[in-house]
Amino acid sequence: MEFLSGNTQRRLRSLPFYLVLIVTTVITLVPIVWVFASALKSNKEIRENPLALPSEWHFQNYVEAWFGASFDQYFFNSIFITVTSVAIVLFLSSLAAYAFAKMRFPGNQMIFFVFLIGMAFPLSAKLGPLLSLMYELNLANSRFGLILVYVAGSLPFAILMLRAFFQGFPQELEDSAALDGCNRFQFYWRILLPLSKPSLMALGIFVFMGTWNEFFQALLLINEDSKRTLPLGLTAFQDEYFTDFALSFAGINITAVPVIIVYIMFQRNLIEGITVGSLK
Repeated sequence: MEFLSGNTQRRLRSLPFYLVLIVTTVITLVPIVWVFASALKSNKEIRENPLALPSEWHFQNYVEAWFGASFDQYFFNSIFITVTSVAIVLFLSSLAAYAFAKMRFPGNQMIFFVFLIGMAFPLSAKLGPLLSLMYELNLANSRFGLILVYVAGSLPFAILMLRAFFQGFPQELEDSAALDGCNRFQFYWRILLPLSKPSLMALGIFVFMGTWNEFFQALLLINEDSKRTLPLGLTAFQDEYFTDFALSFAGINITAVPVIIVYIMFQRNLIEGITVGSLK
């Protein structure tokens, strides 16, 4: 090894690390490629050559799944519920986190820990009271009721994350804004939120992915087919057409693609938000 240059020696020492990365990437991508390829096959080809690439591209599988299996309605429901939930969570959690981080009032810490209790109990322990409350308020089997459930479930983590970030802002920044005539809400809206964009984007991505993929609470609260989200619609479709593998794979892709697109588009914001939070 002594006759090798320093750069070559460093590359050789890094070789096992890159081999592990390559193997992990292949293991991760193979199932994804297989699902996308299977969605473009016929049912006969899936049964006869499940691991082969499509000999003929059947793009009509997506059209049939979209219109024939009501995936257009499921997609609209998921978009509406998820986007609304994310917007409400970001607004309410940023307000609450600002109050807990920068304002002093009686019971500040106690109320904050009450919010955190929501993270301490598993979902199974909260389902009974949650379902009872939703049915008592006539909010079950409605998109609005499901939005409230998702917002309530996401707020504890969101407040915890943003409070830690807001505490890193120097008090002198708020004092300077107050000297310029800014009240607390103006400081929050015009200064704090723009400076917090990376953390808000990272939090929005977390809430989006969690809400989009959520299944169990929606299963218990939504009964009508027209109000189902994509995960619910996909399950119902697979139960009804369990032998139509091609359309099932197309439905899986329709459900998964939006999350993949959001992650690819905002992955830089996600990494930046996490990094800024850790530095502060």
